[in-house]
Amino acid sequence: MSSPPSPSSRGEDQTISYPDVPLQNGMPRPDNASTAKRIELPAERRFLKGAAISVWQNAPDEASQWTAFARRPRSLLERLRGKNKQLAIDTSPDFWNRYYDDINCARQLGSNSLRLSLEWSRVMPNGPGNVDEDAVRRYRDILNRCVEAGLEPMVTLHHFVHPQWFEALGAFEREENIRYFVDWAVMAVRLFRDHGLTLIATFNEPTCAAFTGHIVGVHAPGRRGAVHGAGMVLLHMLRAHSAAYRAIRSEPGGEAVRVGLVHQKIRFEAEGSGAACHAARWTADWLTHCFGWDLVHNYLATGRFVWRLLGRIGVRAHMDVQDGRPPCDWLGINYYTRVVLDWRLRFTCRPGEVLTDMGWPVVPEGLYDAIVHSANLGIPLYVTETGIADGRDDRRAPLIAAYWQQVARAVADGHDVRGFYYWTLCDNYEWHLGYNMKFGLFEWTEAPEHPRANAAAIAATNATRKGAAMAALGAVEDNTDVVERSTELTPLWATVGPSAAATATATIVCVSQPHSPYRQASDIAATAIALVTPVLESEVERAVAEAKAKATNWPGRRLRQGSLELIRRYVATPDELSAAWQSLAETVWPHVPLPEALRRPAALPQGRHAGGCALAAALVPLGKALVVAARGLAAACRRLTRKTRPPAEL
Repeated sequence: MSSPPSPSSRGEDQTISYPDVPLQNGMPRPDNASTAKRIELPAERRFLKGAAISVWQNAPDEASQWTAFARRPRSLLERLRGKNKQLAIDTSPDFWNRYYDDINCARQLGSNSLRLSLEWSRVMPNGPGNVDEDAVRRYRDILNRCVEAGLEPMVTLHHFVHPQWFEALGAFEREENIRYFVDWAVMAVRLFRDHGLTLIATFNEPTCAAFTGHIVGVHAPGRRGAVHGAGMVLLHMLRAHSAAYRAIRSEPGGEAVRVGLVHQKIRFEAEGSGAACHAARWTADWLTHCFGWDLVHNYLATGRFVWRLLGRIGVRAHMDVQDGRPPCDWLGINYYTRVVLDWRLRFTCRPGEVLTDMGWPVVPEGLYDAIVHSANLGIPLYVTETGIADGRDDRRAPLIAAYWQQVARAVADGHDVRGFYYWTLCDNYEWHLGYNMKFGLFEWTEAPEHPRANAAAIAATNATRKGAAMAALGAVEDNTDVVERSTELTPLWATVGPSAAATATATIVCVSQPHSPYRQASDIAATAIALVTPVLESEVERAVAEAKAKATNWPGRRLRQGSLELIRRYVATPDELSAAWQSLAETVWPHVPLPEALRRPAALPQGRHAGGCALAAALVPLGKALVVAARGLAAACRRLTRKTRPPAEL
């Protein structure tokens, strides 16, 4: 294939810097004393790297339908005993009040972008057009802070959350309510277009919102078995996307805003092929079409919406609608796994695969397949979410390494991938699973004494492309300044690994921001490089120990060791789009193996298989709906038979 197409220029030019460092095996080559280039580029011509967050999941607000749903008792036991601590939303990482620290944290990951949600329920908590000025000021400050930190915001207008007043009106179950969402989209552009708003996603995973909220019932509004209702909700959300797109583009300055849609790409497969797996095969096919792969893709490609259930059983559950092809500037791909169902409709995995804490297998090649499939739409692609729930932190680094390699593979094959976002920045409230799933690059704990980043990261914070050696020596010579240098003035950083001496000569470094005090260190960097290696073995260990004792910044967060794998890739990948594509296509990173002890063997004792039973519980409402539909069909057939049966002879 040919190389990825050069993106068209749109919007105002933005000055950015990027490292001109040739790479080999994922590390800079010894000649790293070249001069940094200053490139004048539009923001669109950047390869975006960052973390993705939902503001509600990090700071629930009282006006949203999800807050009301999360506080609703799910069982009689919860009514009697109250919510489990892991499911309660009384505490949170509190991004709404601690966004300054979180943005600093995102910047230090090597990011140049942050994906976050604009919560409709915060801006319009009391009704359509009724704007909360305090929330507007807060969001403007958040967006301004992102821009100041060098992070281009990618905002989502609907990340599963909307106001309770909108839910009371019927939300997306009623087509006439689309106008309220369009009004919200227009208001968001008017309020925030002068605050770095250039990338907008109308919806995050509309299929997930419809399926989990109206069939499974584990998301708001908690309906179960409403198969036809879920189809209508999904259709109305897709139509709302089209209407919002056109309304945004009609606004003054709207032509500079790129409007897209975020879709989850997930395939379902049955584990076996025998008669016992017939239900699993049908369920996997239906979920792949309606929930994970085909329906939204086909709608974006042709405007045709096909919602089916068992062929044509249950006429109200089958819809075939032809709209015009919806406008869309870009597509966000959320990819986590390929799901395998056993005959009991339980999560499992293939032999040799490893499960995450969610019960999902780690399947890196599925991300490549998702990119290739989405590329047929002919629009730019962003990997807007991928990540892992890994409380033990023993699978995060291998997953990051493997999934990043699949993005590089897709770019090398000529596909127009323009960004990569990891889910998520800090452990948050994972919807119906609460705080049980640990997706964060940073661990969140309520105890304020825990440092934001680990000691090794703090000791290496001062590394820059040309001043890495001097920064390391500075940390050794002036241990008291290690923590103080972890500020918004600090350039991007990479961390030391298990061996400080070995990593010192191969530390990934990048250009500092223009106002960084370390830009002037380049003239003595060459001399310092020769001095660093023998010093670091003992002195950095001492510096790290002292830094650890003084690391009091950003209480309540702690960087996970597995997250360092993402940082290495972010800081090694240039910002400029064509340079990033070249780096992705040419850089070979060392393989990071998954723990062999976690791999599923060919067979487990007594015929049991690895995997959770989450899907079995989730699909119970769907199974009940199928039973009801089958019984209704059987009753209709019996009535028809009685009407057409000839009278018995006397």
